[in-house]
Amino acid sequence: MQQPPARISSASLPLRSRWGLLALVVLTIGSLAVAWLLPDMTMLHFLWVAQAVPILYFLLVWWGTQASQRDDHAP
Repeated sequence: MQQPPARISSASLPLRSRWGLLALVVLTIGSLAVAWLLPDMTMLHFLWVAQAVPILYFLLVWWGTQASQRDDHAP
């Protein structure tokens, strides 16, 4: 008899990873909102979507996956 797949609880994610994930969602929705509200500003869209957002995604993912300082010095 097969066991059901194990569920991963969101409580098992470190707090820093949850904050990073929330920031990625807010960045994505905020970028879509800016594009929706300002459709004629193509230079802003280019600079934001093609230049800034990928860098911010990279930084947020890197930050969210790093161990916090408290974790490194835990007793």
